[in-house]
Parts: sequence; structure tokens; C-alpha cells
Amino acid sequence: MTVTDELLRRSGHLLAHARFMTLATTDGTEPWASTVNFVPLSAPGTPLRLLYYSLRTALHSRNIGHHPRVAGSLYLTGLPGLGLDGAQFTGTCRTTDDQGVAEHHRVYYELNFPDPAVRNEWLLPESDFRGPGPRRFYTVEVARWWLLDIDRWLLDKHDQRIEVPLRALTEAG
Repeated sequence: MTVTDELLRRSGHLLAHARFMTLATTDGTEPWASTVNFVPLSAPGTPLRLLYYSLRTALHSRNIGHHPRVAGSLYLTGLPGLGLDGAQFTGTCRTTDDQGVAEHHRVYYELNFPDPAVRNEWLLPESDFRGPGPRRFYTVEVARWWLLDIDRWLLDKHDQRIEVPLRALTEAG
């Protein structure tokens, strides 16, 4: 297995199992970090996108309306070996328009809650995500992606990151 194969495997595991990301935004002066529940939207050959929803009045939502460039991180603990893994990313965040709400609503809830009974407990009405509704779906299109450099940490305890070629990540789907 090549280094890139291992990075892709680890990235895929994080995307498949991590459900919360810390999203960093700015109003142009002050930074802000928020934890949001996300699902990955990816298919081979398409950009890596992370879908989440939030109140449209939340500070990070208002920030995105003025400054769509974001950074973020996600991680998992309790893993074999080192016990943790994580990724950091940069990208551009956009609000889902009213025409895209039905698809994002369906995909978000199906991916986040595969069990229909559990999904039904968490399901919010589509109307909450359009027009005067209080919430919006947001999609982060990832521009760059880094993983914790586990090999370096095990070697000399230097906390470093290693960039994963985004093209390879998106081709792997």
C-alpha cells in the first residue's frame, strides 16, 4: 500500500464515521468556530463537499453570507493504534438555495440517520429550510485537505499534518 493509498483510506474512514466538524468562519475582523453535524457528499470525480444545517441567524451562518471562505477540522477517537485520527480542511461554504432544499433535506437525513425510525425522531420539516424558515443547509466545497501525520508523531512526537492530494481523494470517491 502506498502512502497515498493509506491517506485515502484514512480520509475515507474519517468521512464515513466522523459526524461533527468544527467550522471556522470570520466576519472579516473576528474569527469564530462552531461545531456542526455534517454528512459528506462525494462521488468519484466530483468535488468533496460537506453538508450541514444551521440556524440562519447563527454567527457562523451570518459570517458565511459575507465571507464564504472557511476552515475546519474533524476527528475520531477510540481507534486502533494511536487511538485517534483527524483531518483539517479549507474550502468555500455556500447556502443551499430553495430549489436544492428537497434534495439536501433527503440526503442529509438519509445519510445521517440510516435507521428510518431514528431518522423520523430527528426529521425537521423541509419548510424550516426555505423562505422564512429558521434554518438553512450549507455545503462546504473542500479546497484542501490534511491529515494528522501519525508516522511523524510516532517517530518524534512532532504534531504535524500531511496534505492529501484532493484530486486523489475526489477520484477515490
